[in-house]
Amino acid sequence: MEFNTREFGWKDITVNINGKVFNGITEVEFVVKQEKSYLYGRGENPHQIGRGNKSYEGKIAIHQSELLSMLQQTGIIDPLDLKFIITVSFAKMGTTLLSTYILYNVELTEVKKGMKQGDKNMIIELPIMFTRLHAA
Repeated sequence: MEFNTREFGWKDITVNINGKVFNGITEVEFVVKQEKSYLYGRGENPHQIGRGNKSYEGKIAIHQSELLSMLQQTGIIDPLDLKFIITVSFAKMGTTLLSTYILYNVELTEVKKGMKQGDKNMIIELPIMFTRLHAA
């Protein structure tokens, strides 16, 4: 049996926020964490690993104009009040390779703006938190 080991590149990604494809996203990152701790009993070595709550976080980097467009479309003034769904799809052109992740109940935790000499546009880093990740 042979496995297809072709990798996805940035050109293969589509980021969709609330049903709209955003071309001005330059970075997307998402992490799932789970609290874990050792469970001890007799002796000095752990017997098991206990599992606790999960948490979901990440970040997107987006052109300033795209963030303004999101705010105008929703009528929301403060970006920290936005709530949305992010769909991240990886699709290799000319193949059947497809991988999709859906991030539910996404909210921004911070809006970081800045520019430096020579910049041609403003990229805004937006740390996010969300409540669920679905891999399709």
